[in-house]
Amino acid sequence: MDGIHINGSLNGNGILFDERTLGNGLRVILSKDTSIPSVVVNLCYHVGSKDEEPGKRGFAHLFEHLMFEGSKNIAPGDYDRISLQAGCENNAYTTDDKTNYYIIAPSHQLELALWLESDRMLGFAVSEESLEIQKEVVLEEKKQVFDNRPYGSVALEFPPRLYNNSGYSWDTIGVSEDISAARLDIIREFYEEYYVPNNAVLTVVGDFDKNRVFEMINRYFGAIPAGKKIRRKTFKENYIESEISARIDDDVQLPGIFIAYKVTRENSEEFYRFDILSDVLATGDSSRLYNDLVYNKQLVSDIGCWVDAKEFSGIFYLYAILMPGVSTEQVQAEIDRIINDVSTHGITDSELEKVKNRIETRHVYRMQTNLSRADLLAHYDTFYKDASMVNTIRDNYSKVTAENIRQSAREYLKPEKRVVLNYVPRLHKV
Repeated sequence: MDGIHINGSLNGNGILFDERTLGNGLRVILSKDTSIPSVVVNLCYHVGSKDEEPGKRGFAHLFEHLMFEGSKNIAPGDYDRISLQAGCENNAYTTDDKTNYYIIAPSHQLELALWLESDRMLGFAVSEESLEIQKEVVLEEKKQVFDNRPYGSVALEFPPRLYNNSGYSWDTIGVSEDISAARLDIIREFYEEYYVPNNAVLTVVGDFDKNRVFEMINRYFGAIPAGKKIRRKTFKENYIESEISARIDDDVQLPGIFIAYKVTRENSEEFYRFDILSDVLATGDSSRLYNDLVYNKQLVSDIGCWVDAKEFSGIFYLYAILMPGVSTEQVQAEIDRIINDVSTHGITDSELEKVKNRIETRHVYRMQTNLSRADLLAHYDTFYKDASMVNTIRDNYSKVTAENIRQSAREYLKPEKRVVLNYVPRLHKV
């Protein structure tokens, strides 16, 4: 077909897929599954909140909302109406590093789904009215999820303390002042720079005819002009050299401790080690933090741990919601003791094997849905130009040893390399 050349072929193991690139730079990945008469169209743009700058903080997420407010040939409000009437389901999400849109459609509505997505890429069509409406929607979302929710401001308090020289220093929701001041001409510039074929990956997963779907993709996306070469910002951040701590007075019932260590980026060797360690520490009743602080000593009512993987960085998070009458100092000391034990003595082989089995099960379960497959294929192709990682990612976990985890914990999980936020109930005047 004109304008298309094959970048890859069907992968012989695991998830089967075919990858091609249109002449305008749009990367296309197809994975056929005829088990149910449904298909997912997923479009991932390589732009997130880290690509913003002061004055434009929150634009990536705002634009996610605006893309549902009409396009070249679709009037405001009609995107949802048309897709719902055709039996489709659609949604989107924004992260630090990407913005992702998807439609789940009956197989016979695949062409409609492709047309709907291509029309949004075809050209900027946001009106002043739509911009003002969605600015208010985003500002209200910020109030409900972050400003007026117990512990909700954690996501806003951490970034500027963890980062000071990149777009990771603010949350994806952005800053109210920047969102309120957003102008249509600046929004258009954002669209024209990032919402272009050469900055996107299109995945189609489900029940379709491969030859026909390639023809449809070329028809609807092939004539869209490529954008200018994307200007990627250079990531330059330093690791924290001394502990940063803060007391946050909030409208909460019980004190909470929130801890963040800066670690390495997604897909680094350390990332897989910390992902396993987070399960060892806080997933399930037998995990170290839960078993000790919730079950045995009853110091906290809830405790958790996870890794936030980013394109150029990573954060290892821990949190604990305290029981009444328990001090933050006491719980902090207990958490430090458990972390120090991992850094000094490591984890057991049985703990490691248990978590690896859990990760294997989790991955297999996730691969059961067309939506998850479409999302992961696009993700790995967007950031690593390697969609086959969907089939090999488990190997990265299987290679991790208990000694690897101990070494990484010893290197990164030090008090002088973290940010600690102590949330305490606000004292209200009577």
